[in-house]
Amino acid sequence: MQLRSCFLFVALALRVTAQNFEPDDFNVTQALVDRGVNVTAIPGLSSLAGQSSNQACSIACNALQIVYGSNYVINQSQAAYDTFTSGYWSLNQANVNPYCIFKPSTASAVSVLVLLSRLTQCPFAVKSGGHAAFAGASNIEGGITVSFELLNGITLSANQKTASVQAGQRWGPVYRELAKSDVTVIGGRVSEVGVGGLTLGGGISFFSNRYGWACDNVDSYDVVTASGALITASAKDYPDLYWALRGGGNNFGLVVNFNYATISLEGNNMWGGTRTFLESSFPQVVNAFSKVVADAEQDKRAGQWVAWLSYGGTKLAAAELWYDRPDGNKSNIFNNYYTIPAVSDTTQNRKFYGYTDDVQSNNPYGLREIYHALTVKADSDLASLAKDIFFEEIPSVANVAGVNPVLLYQGITVPQLQKMKQNGGNPLGLSASDGPFYLIHVACWWQNEADDAKVYQMVSRVLKRIKTEAESRGKQNDYIYMNYASMFQHPIESYGATNQAQLKSIANKYDPKKVFQTLQPGHFKLDRAPVPNSEFSLE
Repeated sequence: MQLRSCFLFVALALRVTAQNFEPDDFNVTQALVDRGVNVTAIPGLSSLAGQSSNQACSIACNALQIVYGSNYVINQSQAAYDTFTSGYWSLNQANVNPYCIFKPSTASAVSVLVLLSRLTQCPFAVKSGGHAAFAGASNIEGGITVSFELLNGITLSANQKTASVQAGQRWGPVYRELAKSDVTVIGGRVSEVGVGGLTLGGGISFFSNRYGWACDNVDSYDVVTASGALITASAKDYPDLYWALRGGGNNFGLVVNFNYATISLEGNNMWGGTRTFLESSFPQVVNAFSKVVADAEQDKRAGQWVAWLSYGGTKLAAAELWYDRPDGNKSNIFNNYYTIPAVSDTTQNRKFYGYTDDVQSNNPYGLREIYHALTVKADSDLASLAKDIFFEEIPSVANVAGVNPVLLYQGITVPQLQKMKQNGGNPLGLSASDGPFYLIHVACWWQNEADDAKVYQMVSRVLKRIKTEAESRGKQNDYIYMNYASMFQHPIESYGATNQAQLKSIANKYDPKKVFQTLQPGHFKLDRAPVPNSEFSLE
């Protein structure tokens, strides 16, 4: 069966106009009836009539179980409940307790979920891969957590130009399936990360210097809107929604399927790995990193990040280098790295999907996590100072159990920025004329909730100091990459006032009742940080 056949709604003939997407007299109950849900036969539903209830989530979860059966709804009393919640990457998310878990297997079921949430006023969260760091990003206390794990289809078009990937898939299986046809898509670099969150937040790829970010390589999105309608947003159809979804997060609808443009990758072959250096070589590492960012247009096949860390009291710089075909070590763009003596070197020719597995192995499950990010204009002196600030601050958490702070540098290169203009552009607010930029973020894991504040303080001090230095040098940029932002940050605001206002206007058009701002409160909303006005923000 072709993937798109899964999106045909039985008895759904809702027609909308661009000017009035959801009519003022839209009837949620009738919309459920139109989708085959006998509202009057479900206990509690018929008396709600759109009003809130103290038993809202009990009624909603019971309704889902009646309509779809016990195989698709998990309640707190079941052993499968703990198995599910413990499956989140970050312990911060695993410790959240939804009222129930719903696993839709069709877009129609997603539509019913949205409408039931509206009718009962029971809030929900949506999980694609569950790789966000902070609580509530894709899990919800006391509400319905919607797991897309059964929406896992992967279909390659007959001409192999488009790969349709359902929102519950993860990157490793996607790459393995597409490798059978010597193609791939622009997606994540960690095999267990879900396609949904990464793509909607931007999506940096091993291939971004040639092709741009994941959000700039989606031909179209199949979206369940607040009214329960399924529409396909592309550069031609619903172009405003298409623009908004390219980095605007979960604020406009539930994307159930991504139609990605494919690229050729013969044999699934590439090159990559880690060269690790001691402190005595740090100045040369900063120089090598800065040169690769600056020279990206000379060889767009190459990419990198640098991780600064302390291991057993030894300061290290781990440079991850990659190339989108074999034998990348022969490219002149990496010459500065290869003149530096390395204490270890894992760079080699690899299978792309295997490489993402290797990166996954450095992202263990079951620990408390934080990401916290900022962006600065490319400047090697600032990069040198930033890692010094990091090493000055991390002793403050040396006694935290299981702590592992890492400072990471990536380049937002001019070729990447140029690709952000294709197909009508995206809302991120970044311009090639202002670039390149350094994307700097701190990642940290630790064991115990009692140490949260201590870790948050250290991380925020590091980035506040770097930000202050950047401002004093005229190198600060407001952009916050959503996929590395902390719960104390407001990425949408960082896109600029004009783009933020446009995103709000688009959300109001497709979601006039603000379903995805109020009933889906998690992750990054249009007008607030997940934890606003925190002492740990960088403002």
